[in-house]
Amino acid sequence: MEKIGIFGGTFNPVHNGHVRLAKHYMEQLGLSRMLVIPTKTPPHKAAPDLADSDDRLAMCRIAFEGMEGVTVSDMEIRREGKSFTVDTVHELKKEFLDAQLFLLVGSDMFLTFRKWKDWQEILKNAILCTAARTDGELQALYACSRELSEFGKTMVFDFPVFRVSSTQIREKVKKGESCRGFIDPKVEEYILHHGLYKGQDKMEKNEKDYVEIIRPLLKPKRFEHSLNVAEQAVFLAKRYGEDEHKAYVAAILHDICKNMPQNEQLQWMEKSAIILDDNLLTQPPVWHGFAGAEYIQQVLEIEDEEIINAVRYHTIGRAGMSKLEQIVYLADLTSKERDYPDAERMRQVVLHSLHEGMREALIFAVRNQAEKRLPLCIDTCQAYNEYLREETDRRA
Repeated sequence: MEKIGIFGGTFNPVHNGHVRLAKHYMEQLGLSRMLVIPTKTPPHKAAPDLADSDDRLAMCRIAFEGMEGVTVSDMEIRREGKSFTVDTVHELKKEFLDAQLFLLVGSDMFLTFRKWKDWQEILKNAILCTAARTDGELQALYACSRELSEFGKTMVFDFPVFRVSSTQIREKVKKGESCRGFIDPKVEEYILHHGLYKGQDKMEKNEKDYVEIIRPLLKPKRFEHSLNVAEQAVFLAKRYGEDEHKAYVAAILHDICKNMPQNEQLQWMEKSAIILDDNLLTQPPVWHGFAGAEYIQQVLEIEDEEIINAVRYHTIGRAGMSKLEQIVYLADLTSKERDYPDAERMRQVVLHSLHEGMREALIFAVRNQAEKRLPLCIDTCQAYNEYLREETDRRA
């Protein structure tokens, strides 16, 4: 039976990490063919500085030129509207009737796979594969794999990590820095020749600018809370070796949509390319995180994915949270004005260990939802299971 890999993504731009990953998958899975498929309009992530689809297609063809068994396809670019993976899988299943399909996705997409359109249908027709991008992701990926295995076959690989991202490449281009060693020289030449990513330069706001932005949008107590959360986030960033400026920006903006009318919050959520959890939609008090993530991208033109995710998940958490996401989540829970019965103990736990703080915070969140007889969001469940499973593993 022929084995075909489906390697999709924005490839904005394609880099050496993508190429190396493709080679690993070809070898490990014994693929006879791999289809590299740049997406036209990504449904699962916002990309405000997304290069034109024809440019991304051309760069992929340059990067994968001469790699045996690899074909760069424009099938999703030719498709009208947003590109949903389930449509691609169905199309390929019809074209390659007797082939075994392997869907290759990034770790962030793997962890949020249940939010994809018709994800169960995808698992019926393709084996879902991923690899850790960072050293700390592997356990979260294994846990998610076990949960998804009920619906289809999944595979998690521990390939050597190539520490580069498309975001880093774009930032280097904006600053006029060389991308040597990160992308194919011919791809870099293409980027420079066509002036890609240069037009996205925006004046970086300082911390005082963001304070003045949120001031008229929030009620006085909520504004004060945001200042306190930013202060706590910077303190935790210093303690745990995270970028203090990013921690401040994410924290000062985390509640930017909190006092927005619920119907407007819902409108901002619906503008997002994230496929929303039905349980989340029944709980308006947590909408502002997802609305805020979209708002800061579209209105404030913030492009940093870590800041965006820190705002998006500060109310519900998720599996595989970055250190910045954890810091903002815990800063929100332990800011100095918080006076719930267990607040001081939580501050001490967070001071001792970020990981222990997340575990205790998630136990608190799950207990609170249970007492109110409210359903848990899938992201919260996965985060809770991840931290509790790690605790159980340590005791074993």
